[in-house]
Amino acid sequence: MQNDNIKEVSKVVQVNAPMVGKVLSVDAKVGGQVKKNDVLVTLEAMKMQIKVYAPSDGEVVEVNVAAGDVVNTDTVLVALK
Repeated sequence: MQNDNIKEVSKVVQVNAPMVGKVLSVDAKVGGQVKKNDVLVTLEAMKMQIKVYAPSDGEVVEVNVAAGDVVNTDTVLVALK
């Protein structure tokens, strides 16, 4: 995924939905450690699965979606620190 769906807010990196879609799965867990390019969330859009990856190593501090949720473009999915 392109890096234009990432925003840094006071050392917290917000990972946003790149497009409108339905959340199929959430692999990120609050308090969990992730490595760059780990899958955080999988979306379904236009009958395709879109994987949203961690932009960097870090700790998951916030998960704002659950499987089954419908999200808009730029919805904050996960926050990393």
